[in-house]
Amino acid sequence: MRYLVNIKILSGRNQNAFMLMNDVEMINQVLEAVHFGQLVSPEGDEVSYRSILKIIHPDKSSHPSAADATVKVLRLYEQFKNGWILSDDSGNFRTNDFWLCYYGEKNVIDFGRTQQQLIYNIASPHLKKYMPYAWEGDQKLVFQHRALSLVGMTLAQEHVNWVVSRLLEFCMQLHRQTGQAHMGLVPGHLFLLPETHGICVTGFYHVTPLGKRVNTVSAAWRHWYPDDIFRTKTATEHADLEMVKRVGAYLLGDGSGLGTALIKTHNKDFVNFLLSSDHDSLDCYEKYRAMLDKNFPKQFIHLNI
Repeated sequence: MRYLVNIKILSGRNQNAFMLMNDVEMINQVLEAVHFGQLVSPEGDEVSYRSILKIIHPDKSSHPSAADATVKVLRLYEQFKNGWILSDDSGNFRTNDFWLCYYGEKNVIDFGRTQQQLIYNIASPHLKKYMPYAWEGDQKLVFQHRALSLVGMTLAQEHVNWVVSRLLEFCMQLHRQTGQAHMGLVPGHLFLLPETHGICVTGFYHVTPLGKRVNTVSAAWRHWYPDDIFRTKTATEHADLEMVKRVGAYLLGDGSGLGTALIKTHNKDFVNFLLSSDHDSLDCYEKYRAMLDKNFPKQFIHLNI
């Protein structure tokens, strides 16, 4: 199977170039790699993996880092081949940053897939950029770009700034174009795209038309929803916007997502935005962009992760 990823292979060399590399060059490539896809063609097949081992293994190379590089390429390949286990509102799933395979409750997965596909079919090209994946069967997503789960992730302020901006833009597009609220914008349903500075949204299990009755919420992240959801049981733009702000606080290191732990350590206007209440996604997005313009320099900062 071909993974549709947009990566730089061996610093511009073609995908067979590693066969011509000496052990020192290959070992350096391995030690610098973050994921297995940086070492081989996007297929990442076992032939390529074994070819690398034939170059860098201590039995073949006298380089002092040969053993370390061998251990690392073994780890990277196992992650690429099998993924690691995370969980979302449907149950457990495996991901290796290039695909995601669900193993949870089938009826929940089916509902989420159906809702996502319905939204995708009526979405503009811009909104579709937030769903850069294709379903392979009923339980597997294949990402177009390397996608990192936000679960357990922390980022510097300059990166959280654009992540929140992307999520607010997603909400604005979703609400205005489809009349739907996502109602589940939590770390297990969100992925970071380092190579494109993008955001990928999954987990459409709680999608509800705006103004209609909410039937389900994310139990694990219940405290992230505004109180009015449990009082009125009605889907609102406010709910999605509140959860985006929780994500922002979470990524800055406040695991509660409430943002109060950031008051003394982070930019005052940014924290005040996280603690504020907004009910219109367009107004909220514009307010946020004005706050960024006032407090932070306009510059592109590479995300090396």
